Amino acid sequence: MQSNSAMGISALLVSLVTIGTSLAGDAVKSGLSVGEPVNAFLVDDITGPNKGKTLCYR
Repeated sequence: MQSNSAMGISALLVSLVTIGTSLAGDAVKSGLSVGEPVNAFLVDDITGPNKGKTLCYR
């Protein structure tokens, strides 16, 4: 009997989480849109001819 109630509680929790995430609002946007330019960023080079230098990538 105890396992039946545990499964029922688990099913209820899964249902609540599923409903909650579907009602949460806007979808998460990750990364750049197609065609959006990338900003410059600095990288510390640790190998090769520029070892030890900070380089700007564009």
